[in-house]
Amino acid sequence: MLTIRKARQEDCQSIGNVHSAAVEGIRTALYTPAEIQAWAIPKQPESYEESIRTKEFFVAEEDGIIMGFGVLNRESAEVEAVYVSPQGGRHGIGLGVLRTLEERASALGLRELRLNASLNAVLFYEKAGFVAKERSKYRLTTGVEIACVPMVKAISE
Repeated sequence: MLTIRKARQEDCQSIGNVHSAAVEGIRTALYTPAEIQAWAIPKQPESYEESIRTKEFFVAEEDGIIMGFGVLNRESAEVEAVYVSPQGGRHGIGLGVLRTLEERASALGLRELRLNASLNAVLFYEKAGFVAKERSKYRLTTGVEIACVPMVKAISE
């Protein structure tokens, strides 16, 4: 059974593993192998620990295994991440995590959410009610820039 819960400090290694697996599992010509490789490098555990402490950070867990995660920065009203491991793809895990972030945003009184969607995720976010803006660039922590699409969604109370 799938459970979505607040992330804990001891989840950091699994979160990094999901991040890497999700990016490495992208099968598209929208990004070069070099971009995928730079993007797949997980953040340092300290970075995840800091985000767990300071942001709305949730994990999707099934049978004790973390299958996905999502991060909402309440200060900037930005969904910073939604990642699902390839084994969990197409099973509603990403949407469940995204809806949890939207519920938290509403509870916090945020009026809209923003995010930078990877090109392969634009359709997913459009189906969830986000509206695309003009294509842009996103700088990864590795310094590599990849194409993205800024998106926005109004949040109802």
